[in-house]
Formats: sequence, structure tokens, C-alpha cells
Amino acid sequence: MAGAVGLIALGIALLAYAVSSGEATAYIFLFIPVFQGSSLSAFAGTMLLFAGIFLFFISMATPLEYGPVKPSPHAQPQNAGQPVSPPPPSKKFGGVVFLGPFPIIFGSDKKIAKWMIVAAFVLVILLVIVLWYFTTQHPR
Repeated sequence: MAGAVGLIALGIALLAYAVSSGEATAYIFLFIPVFQGSSLSAFAGTMLLFAGIFLFFISMATPLEYGPVKPSPHAQPQNAGQPVSPPPPSKKFGGVVFLGPFPIIFGSDKKIAKWMIVAAFVLVILLVIVLWYFTTQHPR
């Protein structure tokens, strides 16, 4: 999963470089960011972004691996003679989906949902900064 996040971050950095150097342009169509460019950095940034998103979804779809469960020395055996099966692993997940300026936040538990609220707040601040930069630096 760290590799996926790294690819996404590198892709965004390459796209930002391409836009800031004038090799690409960035638009927002409805609520979808659109990049247009013909340079190698714009192409590489787009491909790394797609590869990171693909790798992220693949990593979330793989089953968890866990080792044998060691019983506590103080635990009383409930069913003597029967094998002890480990509890099923649980994955925690969460996300933020933006529909226009409105974030939809979800999570598997309260702790993850709180972190997604923080992530939504940070993303809104970054969006405002980026929009302010492009409207003041590149007036039409």
C-alpha cells in the first residue's frame, strides 16, 4: 500500500511540475480535475497516477495474512480437544468522496471516520490554495 501512495504522490508531483513549467494546463470541469499536456513529464505523471490508483485498489483486494494464534498462559480451555480457530482478520477502511464542493465521508469505525474528516478538511484547504494560485497567476 505504501508503494501505491508513493506512486500517486510522485504522479501528482510530476503533473504539478508540468503545469508550473507551462508544459501542461490544468482545468476543472464540473468537479473533475482535467490535465492537458504533451510533455514527457505530463505523460509520466498521468501514468504514475493511474498506476498508483490501480495498485492501491489491488492492495485493498488482497486477503490479510495472519499467523497462528498463541493462547494466553492464563486462558482456560473452553472446548478441550477441539482445535482453536483464530478470529477472522478485520480490515479498517475509510474514504472521502467529493461531489462538487461537498465531501461524503465514510469509515469502518469512528476512529477512521475522524481521520477521514481531517483528510477532507486538508483536501478542501489544498483545493482552495490551488484554485487561488491558478486564478491569480494565470488570469484569462
